Amino acid sequence: MGLMMMMLVMVSMMMGDYHLHGVKAEITCEEVTYWLFPCISYGVLGGTVSPACCDGVKTSLAACKTVEDLRKKCQCVKDGAALIPALNYTRVNDIPALCGTTCPYQVSPDVDCSK
Repeated sequence: MGLMMMMLVMVSMMMGDYHLHGVKAEITCEEVTYWLFPCISYGVLGGTVSPACCDGVKTSLAACKTVEDLRKKCQCVKDGAALIPALNYTRVNDIPALCGTTCPYQVSPDVDCSK
């Protein structure tokens, strides 16, 4: 658990409240990190997706009220994921379906969150 907490701290420190395309998104990277933190263990180790992870995925999707919110969430996830050693992007992209929902983008190191 210590490694996961360290990763959360690193991700939170890297995620400032920034603007995309000049429009301020309402969602923050700190919120996205909090909601999706329970998914890190599945993304790194596999196994079973926890109910807390699914709740976080659904909460983060519901929190996206505008296109800018969705873009910001995408950028937060992309930037945060890049800081997690041994993250398996295939597993990460399987999480929404395993939680009974969908995500409008695929998480990858080169996803263009502006589209």
